[in-house]
Amino acid sequence: MSSAQVDRTSQPERLGRVLLVDDQAQNRDMLGRRLERRGYEVVLRESAVGIEDAIARDDIELVLLDWIMPDRSGHDALLGIRARFDAEHVPVIVVTALDDGDVVSAALEAGANDYIPKPVDLRVLTARVKAQLDRRKAVLDLDAIRNDLERTVQERTQDLISANATLSAEICEREAAEARAQTLARHDPLTGLANRRHFLEELQRRLAHVDNAEDDAFALMFIDLDRFKPINDVHGHAVGDQLLQEIAARLLSSIRDDSFAARLGGDEFAIVLEGPSQRDGVAAAAQRILNELSAPILVNGLKLTVGASIGIAICPGDGRDAADLLQRGDAAMLRAKEDRGAFKFFDSSIDDDLKWRAELETELRSAIPNGDIVPYFQPVVHVTTGAVAGFEVLARWPHHKRGLIPPSEFIQVAEEAGLIDAMFWTLLAQACRKALATPGDFVLAVNISPSQVRDQWFPEKVLRTLRETGFPAQRLEVEVTETAMIDDMGRAKTALLSLKNQGVRIAVDDFGTGYSSLLLLRELPIDKLKIDRSFVAALTEDHGAATIVRALVGLGSALGLDVTAEGVEDEATLEALRVMGCRYAQGYLFGAAVAEPVTTATLLRAAV
Repeated sequence: MSSAQVDRTSQPERLGRVLLVDDQAQNRDMLGRRLERRGYEVVLRESAVGIEDAIARDDIELVLLDWIMPDRSGHDALLGIRARFDAEHVPVIVVTALDDGDVVSAALEAGANDYIPKPVDLRVLTARVKAQLDRRKAVLDLDAIRNDLERTVQERTQDLISANATLSAEICEREAAEARAQTLARHDPLTGLANRRHFLEELQRRLAHVDNAEDDAFALMFIDLDRFKPINDVHGHAVGDQLLQEIAARLLSSIRDDSFAARLGGDEFAIVLEGPSQRDGVAAAAQRILNELSAPILVNGLKLTVGASIGIAICPGDGRDAADLLQRGDAAMLRAKEDRGAFKFFDSSIDDDLKWRAELETELRSAIPNGDIVPYFQPVVHVTTGAVAGFEVLARWPHHKRGLIPPSEFIQVAEEAGLIDAMFWTLLAQACRKALATPGDFVLAVNISPSQVRDQWFPEKVLRTLRETGFPAQRLEVEVTETAMIDDMGRAKTALLSLKNQGVRIAVDDFGTGYSSLLLLRELPIDKLKIDRSFVAALTEDHGAATIVRALVGLGSALGLDVTAEGVEDEATLEALRVMGCRYAQGYLFGAAVAEPVTTATLLRAAV
């Protein structure tokens, strides 16, 4: 419990009583001290168990609730709070490290008033706490006005004529307060656009007026920003908030007055577009919005370019139900994401793709624990000798009905379904056991995802798998992309150092395609650079590509790092790499990925 609770009568007037629930002591202390310095009285709790009683007992006015906690999740705690306290009198701000649209949607639907992503920008935190407490005060003022009005009506019934002027003024004041409260409850406090709840109400209202005619009544546009997250991560949430405000203003300026725009959460927006009755008109409107959102935006002296992808569902052709229209608009947006900065109409092929993905996800949920997703091994060879140095582990799915399903089809489904971590551990264990059954001390290289880099327990999980399988740590190499590491440099450094101290080798995959290469080489414990295949493929035909590869090989050599060239497919490329001094290579020239690691020279193409 905070020292702010010791003697409330001797303390100066506080701005509000805030309950801060976080199982991490460092987060509680840091955020609690910042809020106390701003004049708030803070109650600290490490668990959400019994949080409802604590709110009532301690007269809590606002709750800052961590989403991921061991004893009781933020989602469960939020449902419990809302069962006893409404959102107007006890606002809840969810604090989460999961910058995920599904998590944000779940929090808002469970009754959260707002959310703040981790790491927390303290300026954004204090601003949003103040905004919610100001809103609560407005609601309390409205309650007081209502109570006063009831008493006034009773007391002045006998003198109605003389009190009429006063009563009329009070009624106007009450209506104005109610209007203000309604505005706060139905609009996004950051952008001023309608919030998700208001948007769904408006969508239902318009659907109720759609008759049985086959003519298009309106279009629903589902809009997702393309480059908002990296800008938000690099420049901070204060810049991100200003960027969202400008995006909202541009959306409003791009649509007619009878259309309706909303911020659904995070960097997702939606528009009910009235007016164009033909698809050509809707397409023109979508392109106009894309042009507006792709134009540079100036924020605090920074010239930022975001862009967006738009999915379009037409009512009534694509559905007469709000849930169907939103789902199909979202599906069309995901298809548009593949082209970046594009718009797509929903069509039957997208519907077929959704069904196929749903079926594939269902099968994945049983295939992964059953070990049906198996490791294949692509050889990595010494450029000068052609000897096998190791293998990169690749996921393959030999389906009992569909045949061999390529990773390009099921990896993305696994990522979207949250199954990629479970798949990784089953593949790693299988690969380690197969490698131990094969003669030789070759190295196994495995790719890790951005979410695993951010997992504080990832190093321990790797070492546990190595202990269980008996595979030596010195023979394991983890490959991670530049983008995955730059998202959280501090945590990436901690995780990779933990692995390296146990003998695991660290490689940067697709090197040269990120925007932070030199910073990574200075800050992180890297053993190897893997040059992206896009450079290697053009090595013998493009002077620029050859210059880049030569520079990267030289950089690795100067820093004492091994260098592997990916995507080697012909003799000329191999010879050029040999001349440059590149040590390792992999690609179809040496063989495709196979189900068992093969080190016998006769089974591999001679690379000399």
